[in-house]
Amino acid sequence: MDSRSWLLLEHEDPAYRLPDDLRQHDPLGARDCGWVEQMRPFIRQFSRPGEQVLDPFCGFASTLVAAHLEGRRGLGYEIDPARAELSRERLRRLNAEGAEVIASDLLEAPPADPVDLCLTNIPYFGCDWPADAGPAQLYAAAHYEQYLDGLVERFHRIRDLLAPGRHCILMAENLRLGDRCVPLAWDVAQRVGGLFELCEERILLYPKPVEPLPAFSSRSDRSHEYALIFRKQGSTLDTDDALTLLRALRDAGFAFAIYGSFATWLTSTSAQPPADVDLLVAPDEDRLNALLGWLQAHHFRLSCWQQSLTLPIALADYRGRYYFRAERLDRSGGLLRLDLTFEQDSEPVAARLDRTQICQGLLVAS
Repeated sequence: MDSRSWLLLEHEDPAYRLPDDLRQHDPLGARDCGWVEQMRPFIRQFSRPGEQVLDPFCGFASTLVAAHLEGRRGLGYEIDPARAELSRERLRRLNAEGAEVIASDLLEAPPADPVDLCLTNIPYFGCDWPADAGPAQLYAAAHYEQYLDGLVERFHRIRDLLAPGRHCILMAENLRLGDRCVPLAWDVAQRVGGLFELCEERILLYPKPVEPLPAFSSRSDRSHEYALIFRKQGSTLDTDDALTLLRALRDAGFAFAIYGSFATWLTSTSAQPPADVDLLVAPDEDRLNALLGWLQAHHFRLSCWQQSLTLPIALADYRGRYYFRAERLDRSGGLLRLDLTFEQDSEPVAARLDRTQICQGLLVAS
């Protein structure tokens, strides 16, 4: 792979294409089967020989075939048992002994060893999937937000599986559903960007015959998609900006306690600079809305589990989610991130924080 921001895919090698007899066994004719050539450059660039490549939406195992050809071990999850078996047969014919396809939703899979690269074509929204599909089949999601929520839930699991510092690369395309253009690739980039650090993108180009358009028509042949390149790493926090913000919050009368990595950094000269600021706030709906409103007025984007917040919030709607996130990006690329914890998921955490100090806005180390 070189520095070009695009990759032109002109030819699919018939030796590694999904065989026609297997294609015919799929009810949809394997129309969503990706190219092996699409995946090979990313495997070479972002993994080493012998390492493990994960495809959480395995489909017909094109990613696993590419991993095999590049000397890597492939691990795929495929929720549809029939497709999983087609994938296994495809891999058997290529003697890809180091590849494994598990017929399961990733969320239902048992714990696994860390993987070195996640590389996948995401299942697209709006697919005409058979009506008997279960609720975990993202192809069959009836509504867009339902689809995005399910996708992000699985990328939470992928983050747990991916080794620190390694890459998660997903192929996504903006869609046209009827007369409506749906920015799926951009929405997914924003949602998944709350779990990983977005590093770069590549545009994948597939030549198609060119047709003239009638006047004022904006339609295209959709002959491109995006490779969104994420990495499992923490952002570097500008600690001076963070301290300035915390003083402003305290001067505005907001009550909070600082804990976690930022509190450790404050109290230790040898601690690494943190990636964000963890604040413990009282679970008071009015005070929380006032605090979130102040942050929003100071140009912070508010979210909870990668979903945007609309103020005022009803705290009862967020029980069990534990925190709100506030992020502000400046023009130099600096990101200031706060996680506002309003309830604890374990007593030991709560026990380390003196609740009388929360109301005073004192700094509390973890």
